[in-house]
Amino acid sequence: MNLDKLREAATMALDTIRENKLRSGLTVLGVSIGVVTVMLMVSIIQGLNRTFAEQLESIGSNIVFVTKFDASFGRQPTQEERTRPDLTLDDVAALQRELRDVVGVSPIKRTLAETVRYREKQSDTPILIGATPAYEDVHSQYVARGRFIAASDLAERANVAVLGKDVVNALFTAEDPIGKDIKIGGKNFRVVGVMGDLGSIFGQSRDNSVFIPLTTFQKYWRDIPFPQMVFVIVARPVDRSKVPNVIEQMRDILRRNRNVAPGSPDNFFISSQDALLDIYNQLTGATYLVLTAISAVALMIGGIGVMNIMLVSVTERTKEIGIRKAVGARRADVLMQFLIEAVVVTAAGGVIGLGIGEVVSILINTYSPLPAYVPIWAILVGLFVSVGVGIIFGLYPAWKAAALNPIAALSFE
Repeated sequence: MNLDKLREAATMALDTIRENKLRSGLTVLGVSIGVVTVMLMVSIIQGLNRTFAEQLESIGSNIVFVTKFDASFGRQPTQEERTRPDLTLDDVAALQRELRDVVGVSPIKRTLAETVRYREKQSDTPILIGATPAYEDVHSQYVARGRFIAASDLAERANVAVLGKDVVNALFTAEDPIGKDIKIGGKNFRVVGVMGDLGSIFGQSRDNSVFIPLTTFQKYWRDIPFPQMVFVIVARPVDRSKVPNVIEQMRDILRRNRNVAPGSPDNFFISSQDALLDIYNQLTGATYLVLTAISAVALMIGGIGVMNIMLVSVTERTKEIGIRKAVGARRADVLMQFLIEAVVVTAAGGVIGLGIGEVVSILINTYSPLPAYVPIWAILVGLFVSVGVGIIFGLYPAWKAAALNPIAALSFE
């Protein structure tokens, strides 16, 4: 079929659609609902993926973590992991001494929540973090005012604290917190610094934190069990390309320092940002499958509607088909006319569905906690899917129209 015949078939298809506005509108609506479903699925999942990647990037794209057990999302430590020897400051010292190609090594201990009080004001939600001076450079998180924890604070196990801005806002309304005395878990501490804006990760504010020297943390909070207290060793390679090499170095150093026998499994767990992202993608992959099945059902319903209406159209226009064949139209011409009609209807539904999906995604992004992001490829997929629905579900009615016997069609009542 040449271009002129394609143009003629498309014109006839559009004329038929305009003549049957209600029927065509219902068909368009069915396809639009299916495409909107696809768009919302993609936009929410992509929004979550993008937010997760950005939050990981905010704490460093080349960070490497060492923990006592596998800290994957939603995974509980096994009994073997619980009985492993704890990570120690001796492990930290070995890494600091032998590890190459890193900005630094930062051991941290943290509790999930601790009571912090200043005069009559109190906050019970801050995360308490025992840190070292290396924390700032390794985590790329710096003080905005005052100073961070110094080596002398570690040596003296000093009762000094650096506050996140959420804690400052909760306890100090019109006062400068630097130099003030506060109570953390009932112990007296002096505020020496205020952290800059740290943002949030995985829905949890990092500004709701209090930093104290790691040695001071061990002095007062040494007997807190997991999961109330977690000990993590964090290393930052000098650039992303060094991550695999640094992981292998860390594994070798820790196995030797912790006396792990050759051939025995590690009694610690090393992960990186890429590993966390891979785990997250595996989790969202299952969600993708479920939502894809739901979207497929919605599109199938729209496609069945297209097929039914096209079959009705073939029946109503049987005599017209007979006349066209009688004056020389070939089977391919008739088939193409009805197929183009189905594709035009579904493509129109796809465009409308894409528009509605984009608007709803913007509303979700603006007025709900869920992030939504529509990538360009999702728009192209939506158009392709809508056209594909027209071809798949319009093919049988088009074939049926093309197969009509012209004599029988002319005598059809």
